[in-house]
Amino acid sequence: MKKIYKILFALSFISIKFFPYFPHNNIYASSKDFVEISSPAAVVIDFDTGRVLYEKNATEKRKMASLTKIMTSIMLVENCNLDEIIEVPKEAAWIGGSTAGLRANDKVSARSLLYGMLLPSGNDCAYTVGIHIGGSVENFAKMMTNKALEMGITDTSFANAHGLDAETHYTSALSLAKITKYALRNKYINEAVNTRQATIDLGSHTKTLNNTNALLRTYEYADGVKTGFTNGANRCLVASATKDGSRYIAVILGAETSQKRFSDARTVLDACFDKYKKRDISKYLNFYINIPTTKGNIAYYERSYKEKFDIPLTDEEYDKIYIKQSNIENIVAPLDIGTKIGDIEVLIDDEIIYSKELFLEENIYKKGILDYIHDGLKNMFLSKQIL
Repeated sequence: MKKIYKILFALSFISIKFFPYFPHNNIYASSKDFVEISSPAAVVIDFDTGRVLYEKNATEKRKMASLTKIMTSIMLVENCNLDEIIEVPKEAAWIGGSTAGLRANDKVSARSLLYGMLLPSGNDCAYTVGIHIGGSVENFAKMMTNKALEMGITDTSFANAHGLDAETHYTSALSLAKITKYALRNKYINEAVNTRQATIDLGSHTKTLNNTNALLRTYEYADGVKTGFTNGANRCLVASATKDGSRYIAVILGAETSQKRFSDARTVLDACFDKYKKRDISKYLNFYINIPTTKGNIAYYERSYKEKFDIPLTDEEYDKIYIKQSNIENIVAPLDIGTKIGDIEVLIDDEIIYSKELFLEENIYKKGILDYIHDGLKNMFLSKQIL
């Protein structure tokens, strides 16, 4: 019997050590995963500040399908005039998947290609854009990846302009949200993704295009952005919605059905609109620095900073705000204007909701002999006045 107990004890120790128990409500789960959805990865960010409001596996690398075309659209508006006429390569006419109906050798405006990509998700339009700007699929993909790096996005790789599955074609929900935030600051992209239907000139013919984003017709706050689907990525969506002056961007990746991606987007957007309100945190943004100088033409470098900043917060978060301010203890002359001298951070727990780097706003010169003579005479005059 004792042997049996020893065996059972050993087995229980092994199960604890190698198969730890986690409760259903995992205490390590993100505090921003506060509403249940079925899609495997999602995020919601604030359009104005970029603050993450909701996240579920938001940094997990996944295939992005036609959400790729958001970046392709950025490349188009930044490299072409929208009235520019572009010839359709023959390969674009039989590329497959969703298309806008381009015909080989037709000449189409960049504006028509933009709408052809963003409304019916035309792979033919995206391919045409890629070849026109990059010269080849591979070079354009490299340009797209480099553009993401310029935005500070390091977990994203593009292999093509349209989003068909490829091993080196992936991103994350959070990075797609950042790319979309960047894209929506362009008025032409912003207008296109909020267009339900448009008739465009495709060179040899005109065509009426319908937007595949059903939220534009079923969700009163929706104002964009883009759907996507491949067998590898499953159903994907970037949705934008504006309510009471707040605009949020939601990304849904890997949904099982088209209906699920739309319902999950509504769920997380509604939850964020209910949970957060724009708050003015200006009272936390009054800063003052006073840094002594060594051998400088001034004894102290003083500056006051005051800024207005609105950010979505809960009432509980607003009460937990605190400030971290750091700056160099002493300025040793000479020191040039533009030199970094400090940092300001506004935090909630360990989340930075606002940050500012402080830079020297004037040159600090090293004292010369005349400065020392002037200081000596000044001190003598002051001492006589005291006497």
